[in-house]
Amino acid sequence: MAFAPLPPSTKSFLFLLFLIVRLPTLSHQQHIRLIHRDSPESPLFDSSATTPDKYWQRVHRRSVAYRDHFQAALEGRLQLLTVPLAAEFDVDAGFDQVGGEYLMEFTIGTPPVKVMGMLDVPGDFIWTQCVPCPNCTPSLGPLYDPSRSSTRSTFSCSSIECLGLQGHKCVGNDTCEYIRTNEYGVQTSGVLTSDVFTINGVAYTNMPFDCGSDNSFSTKPAVARVGLSGSDMFSLVFRFNSGPFAFSHCFRKDWENPSVNTSSDLHLGMDARLKGVSSPLARCRVGKTSQFFAPTLLGLGVGPVALNLTKELVGGDCSTVFTSSTPLTFLKRPLFNLVASKVREQANLPEAPHQPNDPWDLCFNGTENALDLLPPLEISFDGELALALSKAQIYAEVDGGRTCLLMAPTDGVNMFGTYMQMNRNFGYDLSSRDNYRLYFDLNQCD
Repeated sequence: MAFAPLPPSTKSFLFLLFLIVRLPTLSHQQHIRLIHRDSPESPLFDSSATTPDKYWQRVHRRSVAYRDHFQAALEGRLQLLTVPLAAEFDVDAGFDQVGGEYLMEFTIGTPPVKVMGMLDVPGDFIWTQCVPCPNCTPSLGPLYDPSRSSTRSTFSCSSIECLGLQGHKCVGNDTCEYIRTNEYGVQTSGVLTSDVFTINGVAYTNMPFDCGSDNSFSTKPAVARVGLSGSDMFSLVFRFNSGPFAFSHCFRKDWENPSVNTSSDLHLGMDARLKGVSSPLARCRVGKTSQFFAPTLLGLGVGPVALNLTKELVGGDCSTVFTSSTPLTFLKRPLFNLVASKVREQANLPEAPHQPNDPWDLCFNGTENALDLLPPLEISFDGELALALSKAQIYAEVDGGRTCLLMAPTDGVNMFGTYMQMNRNFGYDLSSRDNYRLYFDLNQCD
């Protein structure tokens, strides 16, 4: 499977007209505090799952589920990159909460209704549950009621936005209704709606989003989704009426020590931290209006050993993505097997025997105090960008006395998760179609 970068010439006149006429007026500078889903501040915090074994089981399960969802979208079995539905499924546990790691708070409508949304890089739309909702999952708070908002509007079936949806139908009064399906074949539907979003006191007018009224996919509370860059038409970053189309984020492990005065954060527009070394990004089309931005993976070192990365190992264009929706990192299966073999060769700890129903691919007998006995990793991309990873970004003690590699194989694209992005600013400059770039700050987050 190969995805070709989208050339600039494919932009249609109608879409250019959409950019000129329909984009809302947004602030070009925004700093947003992020809350990790496992923080005591989070509405998703589960005090019964704080022991290492339960915590890491959940991390692995939702990481694999997001990997499978994203891959299904790339293969055309799904028409969306964002996960509006639950992204963890277990026969005994039922649907667990949606994939994603970091939450942001905002309001919708006039008067405003508070919403907690899951940040989704590279998500392609914004979604929340709405009133009336006869088939909704449990809510974390009052639902947005479009009939009570003086700034709300809908889209006609002939609108560019409606025609840009992969799945839609027309209901009474020429109103556009979306239909989306997750990887388990479960649907959610509702009205494509526009209203004011307010973040940190800044109003984002005419913001299109999926206003869900049929979301009977889970028995657990659902949070909204905020797709950041996966669609020129429906994701947050591209709703600026002029540049820069840019954002940056710093993911921290601040949930482990909430007394420390630090937080994960997201910077939009002119506030984006575009500094340090950089790598060019290819723009990769998925379906009608979805996209993701891919750097080119060039090198990978395990300890002192530099691996010979061929196209067969890494993949071609559009074979790598950074995401906020999985903690773990996934490498294409041949590349993962090569990395795992080199880690085994250099580890000064005994390899732990594989346990029945164990999801982890490579583990060693030893606690996190023995990380110095395991090899480091360094990953480089086209341009100047190189990630020298700390061992805490690569390994973790997942249960008593067993430390595992926080990576797994995939038959899809290479997917770099939040642990490998921890404590550094990653910035995306998506303003110039001839020069999309990913920035990486060698210094820790400021």
